[in-house]
Amino acid sequence: MARKSKEFRKLFYPDSVQQRKSSVSLSQRQRELAALQSFKQQIANDPDYEGTMLVENPKDFRKMSEVLLEYVEPFLDETETYEDRSNLIDFAMMAWNLALIPEESRKELLTEFVTEICSEIEGIEEQKTLKQLMNQLIKRKLKFFAEEERFVKEYKLTENGGRIHLAVASSVIP
Repeated sequence: MARKSKEFRKLFYPDSVQQRKSSVSLSQRQRELAALQSFKQQIANDPDYEGTMLVENPKDFRKMSEVLLEYVEPFLDETETYEDRSNLIDFAMMAWNLALIPEESRKELLTEFVTEICSEIEGIEEQKTLKQLMNQLIKRKLKFFAEEERFVKEYKLTENGGRIHLAVASSVIP
């Protein structure tokens, strides 16, 4: 017997197609919630955050995870692996935070950061590429996200079926 098309199934069995779609999205959402719970537990058990109050999606603030994904979006196409995306988020987090401090301190800290990271990177071209990326990220933060004044503290990146989920812990500048 010939296999029926999706359109055919929708026409004659609309509930089963919708039910399958909702179960897929439900299981995806369950995995994202499990990752978020794991991230919250990690933050709660970290002595560096002892006494810190965790506020989920504070009123009048966009979700920092959405902001950060929007921030790195132009660079994501250049990543091929989970490790590449995780490194991109690491660099983006550092660039974001550097963009929040005064320019004279920022330049000094950027130089220190790039020097430290570049000591692990072989090749002049890779070092130049990293420095360019950091400068592009800082400029992007200042140009498109200037109103966002939260430090990014921690993140957890998870992927499932080509879909990226990011949990972010941030703090407002005192």
